Amino acid sequence: MVANRGSLPLGGSFEAFSLILLAHHDRYLLLRRADWKRFAPGRWTGIGGRVEPDEFGDLRAAALREMTEETGLTAQDVSRFTLRRLLLHNRPTSPLTLLLYFTGELAEPIVPQCTEGDLHWVRQVEFADLDIIESAAAALPLLIDDLSRDPSGTERPAVGAAHYDGEGTLARVVWA
Repeated sequence: MVANRGSLPLGGSFEAFSLILLAHHDRYLLLRRADWKRFAPGRWTGIGGRVEPDEFGDLRAAALREMTEETGLTAQDVSRFTLRRLLLHNRPTSPLTLLLYFTGELAEPIVPQCTEGDLHWVRQVEFADLDIIESAAAALPLLIDDLSRDPSGTERPAVGAAHYDGEGTLARVVWA
């Protein structure tokens, strides 16, 4: 089967997800996932979610759709919305997964309602006290560095690979 107009016939063997880190000065909007969530209940991460098969032609739009669905924020609310990093995961018992890490800035530190849990503004020094999902914990400090080093988002996104041990635990992340 040939992909048509940006769609990708994946058949469950490949998945992609976005994670968005929104900033306001030295604080970052993180999500504490609801306790009823199947994946990572009660754990911390950025905003985002699944890229649908017909969205592979516009990954930015897919991430913005997830942001709007989860928070009500729109592209007009966020400045400098930029794809910063791509991380490939090959867990032993899961489909091949690509995580797309975006950053953006909000003019005001608003806390929108969220359908996936509770949003909180957090300083980087507070990250160590949070139960952040491992792949997000590996990427968040790098995203903050990316924002500081390249605020306009002109650099090419960094590409990395997540390596897992036999039990499916994240062992290390290697960035190219």
